[in-house]
Amino acid sequence: MTIEDNDTPGDFRFEREYVAVKESAGRVTCTVVRVGGSAGTVGCSYATREKSAKAGSDFVHSEGVLTFGPGVTRKEVTIEVIDDAEFEKDETFQLVLTEATGGAAFTADTDGGSARAICTIKILNDEERKTLLNLMVSELDLDVDSIKLAGSSYWEQIRTCLDFEGGSCVSALLYVLSLPFKIIFAFTPPPNFAGGWPCFMTALVLIGGLTALIGDLATHVGCCLGLLPAVTAITFVAMGTSLPDTFASKQSATSEPYADNSIGNVTGSNSVNVFLGLGLPWAIAALYWCYLATPADLEAWHLKYRGEEWYTPGMTPGFAVPAGDLGFSVSVFVATAIVCLGLIILRRKVEGAELGGPPASKYGLALFFVLLWFVYIAFTAASSYGAIPTSICLFISNAMEYYFP
Repeated sequence: MTIEDNDTPGDFRFEREYVAVKESAGRVTCTVVRVGGSAGTVGCSYATREKSAKAGSDFVHSEGVLTFGPGVTRKEVTIEVIDDAEFEKDETFQLVLTEATGGAAFTADTDGGSARAICTIKILNDEERKTLLNLMVSELDLDVDSIKLAGSSYWEQIRTCLDFEGGSCVSALLYVLSLPFKIIFAFTPPPNFAGGWPCFMTALVLIGGLTALIGDLATHVGCCLGLLPAVTAITFVAMGTSLPDTFASKQSATSEPYADNSIGNVTGSNSVNVFLGLGLPWAIAALYWCYLATPADLEAWHLKYRGEEWYTPGMTPGFAVPAGDLGFSVSVFVATAIVCLGLIILRRKVEGAELGGPPASKYGLALFFVLLWFVYIAFTAASSYGAIPTSICLFISNAMEYYFP
């Protein structure tokens, strides 16, 4: 039998100095006990204190006063835990007791010593939500490794780019050819640095440099083969700068049940090429000719364009891009694009999908789209080399301009 001495005010302490709670629980309760006596009315102040868990985002800040009447030995403090539905590491915060009144004190064997009592609360990563996510990944048959976009450190990115998974001789050849570019891109800042902005900006610069290199190489190939610049532009240069979009569209088409991203990537890429790829350099060139052109530049400009139909002696030099046979090329492209989009819309209504479907349908459509590209190349190249009469080219250009101003 133990006879408790209740003739003194007693001391405060937490029943448990370490408490764990799941984020989805919504609240956590901490129990304050009065030990060593229960005489008279005593009290203390309590308040939460941030650690790795932050008030307002992980829990609701709480403070107040606990009052123990005569004979009362237990009080509870309930704190609301915020469930933000995001996966996070385990985080902690504290509930601190201070300013004991009524002659009471704090037990000296606790974390806070005799001046205070501290309870550390750990918010656990919710295993129920983690289990639910794993179940969803399993049901959707997702390859989590393929979803990972990049490494979390430079070393991981370099190690990944050097990995060779083996395979055929073709795979080994492609690995060797792509290795220098993979090593260069491996030094892109990891996407978890500064919210991903350094990664985004560096990737844009590297992609721009690589595109410029491919464009120059393609131009040299066309020159060595004796092709006209207009034909080189729609063949080697266009393929070199646009083939990456082909692989991106293929990945989009095979990674989701719908073709929205695949087709959207193509139209979006063309929009970037036309509006940004042309608009930005043309704007810079226009500013140069307006404000920075030297007298030698102005003289060279007159010599270059004095044979054009629109040129008049004494006119003010400026940034000029003679159209040449661009009107006919764009007209053929618009016509083939209309056929392409019309077939896609038709397949949606007939077969219920833009891409895929029965083998005969999907392979036939793919071959027809490739044929449309060859049709565009053939007609445009024929126009550049004069195989199509100028009158016909002019008529088609004027007709397309009339119906699609």
